[in-house]
Amino acid sequence: MIKSTFVIVPGIGEITEKNLWRKGVLTWDDLREASYVIDSSKAKRRIIEDYLERANKALCGYDASFFAEHLPQKECWRIYREFFGKILFLDIETTGLSLYYDKTTLIGTFDGYRIKIFVRDNNLEEFPRYLQDYQVIVTFNGKLFDIPFIKKEFPQVKIPPVHIDLRYLLKSLGVTGSLKAIEKKLGIQRPGDIQEVNGREATVLWSKFVKGDNKALERLLLYNICDTVDLQSLLHFCYQKKAKEIESEINREPYQLKLAGAPQSKKVDYYFPPPDFDIPRITTQYSNGGLLEICLDDEILLRVNREQIGRIDIKIDGLIQKIESRGYAPISVGIDLSGSEKRASGICALRGREAYLDVAKTDEEIVSKTIGAKPTIISIDSPLSLPEGRCCASDSCECRICGITRECERTLKKRGINVYPCLIKSMQNLTMRGMKLARLFEEQGYEVIESYPGAAQDILGLPRKRVDLKELEIGLVNMGAKLISSREMITHDEIDALTSALVGYFYLAGGYEAIGNINEGYLIIPAFEQGENLKEPGGL
Repeated sequence: MIKSTFVIVPGIGEITEKNLWRKGVLTWDDLREASYVIDSSKAKRRIIEDYLERANKALCGYDASFFAEHLPQKECWRIYREFFGKILFLDIETTGLSLYYDKTTLIGTFDGYRIKIFVRDNNLEEFPRYLQDYQVIVTFNGKLFDIPFIKKEFPQVKIPPVHIDLRYLLKSLGVTGSLKAIEKKLGIQRPGDIQEVNGREATVLWSKFVKGDNKALERLLLYNICDTVDLQSLLHFCYQKKAKEIESEINREPYQLKLAGAPQSKKVDYYFPPPDFDIPRITTQYSNGGLLEICLDDEILLRVNREQIGRIDIKIDGLIQKIESRGYAPISVGIDLSGSEKRASGICALRGREAYLDVAKTDEEIVSKTIGAKPTIISIDSPLSLPEGRCCASDSCECRICGITRECERTLKKRGINVYPCLIKSMQNLTMRGMKLARLFEEQGYEVIESYPGAAQDILGLPRKRVDLKELEIGLVNMGAKLISSREMITHDEIDALTSALVGYFYLAGGYEAIGNINEGYLIIPAFEQGENLKEPGGL
């Protein structure tokens, strides 16, 4: 297909290229012979011949930089067949979705023949050198996710000249959605045990592996390998579809104006056999040296030393020591507030390591149970202020300067942490209720902070409740929390209340960051640098 591409020549755009195709000029050789079709100027003919010569030299030398410079980004798919073997299909896994807080855990690659995996704190540092062997990378949403994470990990990395992001290429064909949704639309099947795994769940699999679960690593690798291998099938689909569109464009008119003597049966050459690669069976076993061997169909892919993998390992005991050294009592009440008294709110009174979990509906119940714990700090999961310039939460408020979001919410969004604006319709009742309760507590002399469990969980490397509630609970217990509840089943509201109470501990220990401003107030989140609560590997 690339040898039927003429837009690499200066002055030849899409319309001219189509006109040439319709006139039977279908290859670089045709264009050399028919350069007079464009212009009779000798200088322009020389330019055409020079650029075609440069293109041919780049093609023979597998140098994609020429095409990266002269081929429109949306047309880079055309080099697929000729550069096969120099194309790397790539997908990364991370500890979360925030470029600001999270890290790359592994990078999976596939070049059409072999799979290679790079694992954090083992062989990940080999990836930049390996990448230099390829001229083209193919990702899905890699421009917004994979490549920024890779550049964060390796600031000096040299990305191959051509990057084909299939998210945009597929969209140009009217195929949209997530990678898994697109695969289903196109009939690409994944193994049954990973069909429902997504990016959020993949972060949980990594966490389970780091804690000792080898089966979690096997599932994570299978998920990643399917991501990379399936990218080839998707690129092949796009290549065939796009090439057929071009062929239809060539034959769109009832007859073609052929060059004198040109064979009437001449067509664009784009055929390329479809991918034929079977997803390997993944197993793990320990070597004599104690390393974990990862095998694909019984062939060792790499060996991993789990013990040298850095991790977040914060213990509540360490926070308590810091709190007491600052002269405070380690008593924090966290409230996962609901927007209505008709729905239960979670409450956690964190006293030392003991987390007393409860629920309450009315404001009176919440105030009574909170004050009864005699807290040093009260941490409420709710907006506790309005955007600067707003006098109320009403949609009819005319005092609108900053709209419906506060600075703290905008900051979290920029850091890649999903948060709801305090004054969208679904949040207005919650915001007003949170502000009312905060005033009641402050009037009685209590110190109140605003927290957001979702942000805290992301920062601490814990899954959110909607991703894996049980794993979130296990993570909090592993930090040293002793859960105490009168109910047999602990609810997600209580777990978020415990997370809010834990944010209160970070605040008392001085290990926090306040985001926002003096006029709107601050949202409190954990910050390891200030509290020195992060050690890799190990913990407090």
